[in-house]
Amino acid sequence: MSLFVKRPVVLKNIVTSEFKIQLTTELKYAIEQIDRWFEQEEFQSRRSITEAKRQGITDQVRKELNLERERQSQVRLNLQRKLDEVTQLEIDSIFASGTYDAPVKIEVGDDIRTKLSQAEIIVKDGIVVDVIE
Repeated sequence: MSLFVKRPVVLKNIVTSEFKIQLTTELKYAIEQIDRWFEQEEFQSRRSITEAKRQGITDQVRKELNLERERQSQVRLNLQRKLDEVTQLEIDSIFASGTYDAPVKIEVGDDIRTKLSQAEIIVKDGIVVDVIE
């Protein structure tokens, strides 16, 4: 009898100049998207508040708008921190870019600690160079 369960797999990148350029570009683009959202949100929030005044729900709308602004500000801050971190990376260092869940087959007699321990995938410029279980 066997069973499939999920276990964490860490994706790690060997830092190359190409990797740094690509990740820096992606992070800058994401930050620009949030900045654009803030610009559009300023205009849209005025309309929303005006409409809310007519309906008598100004406080509720203001709270919702402020919560979303705060959430977007936090996302932008996290992206900026990651961008700062990426620009400091040294070539040939290792950068953990994320954790994913992957299925693993468990069978009678398996060492559960080994089977459920965190695995790693090492990538260099998009090509898998090592899998560590």
